[in-house]
Amino acid sequence: MSTKSSLPKNDRLSTGITKEFSEHVSHRVLKCVLRAVAIEYFVFPVAVDETGRLEVLAAYPTDAESLQALQVVTGMLVKPVPASKDEVLALIAKNYGTDPESVGHDDTGGRKRDPGESERPARGAPSGYRLGYSPKQSTVGLVDDILHEAQRLRASDIHLEPFDREMNVRFRIDGVLQEMMSIPNERVLEVTSRLKIMAKMDIAEKRRSQDGRIRMREGGKEVDVRVSTLPTDFGEKIVLRLLDKSAFNFTLDSLGMDPPRLALFRKAIQMPNGIVLLTGPTGSGKTTSLYCAMNYLRKPGVNISTVEDPIEYNIRGVNQTQIHPAIGMTFAHTLRTLLRQDPNIIMVGEMRDCETAEIAIRASLTGHLVLSTLHTNDSPSAVARLTDMGLEPYLVSSSLSLIVAQRLVRRICEHCKCEDDVPNNTKESMGLAPSVRVYKGLGCSLCGHTGYKGRVGIYEVLPVSENIRALINTKAYASEIRARAIEEGMITLRESALAKLTDGTTSLTEVVREISVVS
Repeated sequence: MSTKSSLPKNDRLSTGITKEFSEHVSHRVLKCVLRAVAIEYFVFPVAVDETGRLEVLAAYPTDAESLQALQVVTGMLVKPVPASKDEVLALIAKNYGTDPESVGHDDTGGRKRDPGESERPARGAPSGYRLGYSPKQSTVGLVDDILHEAQRLRASDIHLEPFDREMNVRFRIDGVLQEMMSIPNERVLEVTSRLKIMAKMDIAEKRRSQDGRIRMREGGKEVDVRVSTLPTDFGEKIVLRLLDKSAFNFTLDSLGMDPPRLALFRKAIQMPNGIVLLTGPTGSGKTTSLYCAMNYLRKPGVNISTVEDPIEYNIRGVNQTQIHPAIGMTFAHTLRTLLRQDPNIIMVGEMRDCETAEIAIRASLTGHLVLSTLHTNDSPSAVARLTDMGLEPYLVSSSLSLIVAQRLVRRICEHCKCEDDVPNNTKESMGLAPSVRVYKGLGCSLCGHTGYKGRVGIYEVLPVSENIRALINTKAYASEIRARAIEEGMITLRESALAKLTDGTTSLTEVVREISVVS
């Protein structure tokens, strides 16, 4: 290991590092430590002394193993100076920036590039989430690598999208698509055929969409992969939905509701009858919440039956039925049949039409608890959606017990979390005091350099009180129902999102992406 410094003398500072020095560090000193390495070991380079030692602010100055690894990476002797983790991360954010292409970053993530690997970087893929493509790799090996890497990175979906020159491969991780690799056109047919064979599809049929399923084991865990193909202008697009049955935690506590809202939800699902509705856009976690509720309610003395499209997870002790519209098994038809199966609790995957909603309402009025979902933006809008379907207001008001609107936002990675520099006027526009701290993730190897790891729900819980029922009967606007619910103590999606922002759970970017928060 060399202890000589190639830096000119004017880039060297004396020992005795101060905060002032650390905020005005030479660009050449910064280049001694890669941004990813600085985040990994919680260090910030500030100077090279006269003996050639690299002086760094270190959050863990007594961690000999980390310091030794840093010396190996930099090729220089390291002198640590104690500093807090927040100070180190703040300096990294200020001097390196959050752009992956900022100083100190290498586009291969610190690894050597395979001679046969494509040199074109994947657009939008964070360092650490990139897959390499080698033309020498077999088709079986290539497909297996994509599936295994998706499972390792906790991806929920894999998108294989054909274009004029290549097929793009993207993973949906924590709800956001990340581009992983590109497959050249000459290999696209092989990859498509391999996946269709694994999913037991017709490989000769390319003009119609198909659905299939792959069952695989990864690390001793069973993974169910739903496969869907769709013809496009450049070939068949394939989307794979990964369902790790061993990784899901079906508990109410895992939903992330705060105690008052969770108490309201638990009370509603323990009622002997009525309808509990979960609303929100596609991908907001509505079905997950229903599964948590059913797992909480299941017991030997209760008959729980479901109508779903599709069945995503199997819950022991719950009778689950998947609809098949092609043979007449629609939501409405299956729901009528379920009512002759002596159920106590019925879960309807989605109220898609008036017939299904009317049967569900009448089931709740005859002594059944009904759990279901609806596509609306907030809780009060669910009432308007049901009446717009053609349902009588008195039926809606007498059957609804609780409406929950929800969204999912990404959690900031705890390993690289630091304070975000948000202008005071931005905070004020959101109704926040200038003194409120807001956080972000810089991105590290543990979170795939995204700054996020995992997701958490934000909720708007609307109990249907007598006052709300009266408004529904008079065909009141959603805005009137919302105003009354807020008077009765309802916490809105906006308020819930801002609470997650100010307690450091999520970032400003995530909140703005999911919720309109500007006053």
